[in-house]
Amino acid sequence: MAHQPWNETITIESRQIGTYVTIDSTERAAHYMLQDWPGEESGETIETAKRVVLDAYKGNASIQSARSAFIAAAQEAGILFFETS
Repeated sequence: MAHQPWNETITIESRQIGTYVTIDSTERAAHYMLQDWPGEESGETIETAKRVVLDAYKGNASIQSARSAFIAAAQEAGILFFETS
């Protein structure tokens, strides 16, 4: 699948306290959720977000829906993030 950049990036807290990473694409969001997610790794919202992000990566969901699901999961998990354009 081709690179899927996001129009608005998200700077989000990593597992290491005080360290942030930039999520700027569907691929980066998938990697972060599967490898670096500092919050609760199970639950309906995170599972939905993982599914939507992976579906977007495969071309079966929109990039915007992936970004929205990612944000919803981060909010529910209480992970500090900032949206940038």
